[in-house]
Amino acid sequence: MKSKTLSVLAGVGAPLILTAHASAGFLGIKVVGKPNEFGLIVCNIYAMFDRPPTPDPDNPGEFIFHDLMQAVSGTVNAPLLIQVLGGGTFYNHFLNGDQAPLTTLVGAFPIAAFDTFVTIGVKQLIAPGGPGPGQTEDLLTVTPGFGPIEGTQFATTTSGWAIIPNAAQADPFNQNFVAGNGSVLIGQFATADGTGFSGTMLLRFVANDQVRPNYVSFFHVPAPGAVALLGMVGLRGSRGRRRRGMTQDVRHELPR
Repeated sequence: MKSKTLSVLAGVGAPLILTAHASAGFLGIKVVGKPNEFGLIVCNIYAMFDRPPTPDPDNPGEFIFHDLMQAVSGTVNAPLLIQVLGGGTFYNHFLNGDQAPLTTLVGAFPIAAFDTFVTIGVKQLIAPGGPGPGQTEDLLTVTPGFGPIEGTQFATTTSGWAIIPNAAQADPFNQNFVAGNGSVLIGQFATADGTGFSGTMLLRFVANDQVRPNYVSFFHVPAPGAVALLGMVGLRGSRGRRRRGMTQDVRHELPR
């Protein structure tokens, strides 16, 4: 069996999705630049779906079709690779790990909202009993030996991150997690000294009531105007560097 292949081209002026060979219910991935006042280049990676839950008329509380995100991983035949372009390194807040930050941390250090982390459906977490927007728990699990995501690239053939079956945060249409509009956040990557990001990863999800794999790739470099704006707002502490907008179509296919 050969996994279907999807390639995503993104140059940040507007998020782009390429849907060639996408599975039923799965549209592809979307890369969105995240503006900030700290001079960081930040991109959010979303898995996109178009099939909301359909109630089963014969079984109240059950659904006929239900898209769900499950896991992001690397294998020997399909390595997970995310790298910072231009010789830069990942930005990592010194008080946060490889998962979504606590809202209390973001409150004390606003730059932590733009940290590098992996996730399925969660941007920020509320500490138990704490106020503020976000989620009070994160059911994400990472495999033993995963991370840290640091340096110029992160690569693995044996690990990844996953969500327990039927978790609410894996539902693309649950409005309590991110937008609830068919998108599931699966990672945020940031750099203070690079020019952008590229990556490949193997996604597993439920679409049309079947577990499906999709090997996806992305390439993200801000357009020149966006980089100039980042340079202006980041003059207080970040190093500026001239960057050129780039686009590249990268396709990968799993071996048979």
